[in-house]
Amino acid sequence: MSFGDRFGYTRPEPQRTQVERDSDAVRLVLWNAVSRDGKSPLAAYRKLCEYSQQLPDANIWSDTYADESARLLLDQMIWLDVYEALEAEASAMEGPSRAELQKSVNRALSRSGIAYEMRDGRFEFYEPVANEFETRHDEDEAIASLTDEFEPVRKQYLSALRNLRSMPANLESAVADALNALEAVAKIVEAKPHATLGNVARNLFPDSPGYHAPLRIAIEKLYAYSNQLPGARHGRYAEPDIAHAETAMVVRTAGAIITFLITLHRGEAVAENAGADFDFGF
Repeated sequence: MSFGDRFGYTRPEPQRTQVERDSDAVRLVLWNAVSRDGKSPLAAYRKLCEYSQQLPDANIWSDTYADESARLLLDQMIWLDVYEALEAEASAMEGPSRAELQKSVNRALSRSGIAYEMRDGRFEFYEPVANEFETRHDEDEAIASLTDEFEPVRKQYLSALRNLRSMPANLESAVADALNALEAVAKIVEAKPHATLGNVARNLFPDSPGYHAPLRIAIEKLYAYSNQLPGARHGRYAEPDIAHAETAMVVRTAGAIITFLITLHRGEAVAENAGADFDFGF
């Protein structure tokens, strides 16, 4: 048990706002992984050559000769290669070894103020609230659904995610791109270039019980929200009072509705309740 654990002390850590960078702490985790905790610089050298897409020097054949070259390779790696190397190391591990690597990676990211975390061996954005409410992958499902006739919309929704996740984030553009993508899906669903999200929302659940009416209104009002937010879909006549968490909620909600509308359009949504006498169709 560490000193901090024994006395109940915690180390103050910076806010996790940094992206598109790594740190010495993160590289140390990679070094320990590829060098077998420092016991084999030669193994580290060969691994880092692979991750850097460089041919190993045939004259480097022992730990003594490899140590300096391996450390130089690690220093020269760009941040993207560092993260991809760590993912590759995690994918080659199982059980406790993989869990320990992931724990070390996330500790290093936290201490460095970096807004990524490793989950199931892959890096994702650090979003503790999304973890708590299990909304993290709503946007991934939307991207996965944007295929075939909806393929043109994918670029716009990806733009919303980039605006949300960039540093600094462009919150107004994230909202605009997400809702524009949602409107584009509505146009394709209705097969009418001038259709709006409201047109589609009003036609949802035509034969369903009345309690679906608020859901139709909620979908339509999300579109109204983007129209009223300064700088989103219209002129930036005032400084918008919008937080990152609010923007993430809007982008994810738009993504969930995109998935929902496409699922309905493709006829894949069927009522699951045994007593239901209607389909979720247009």
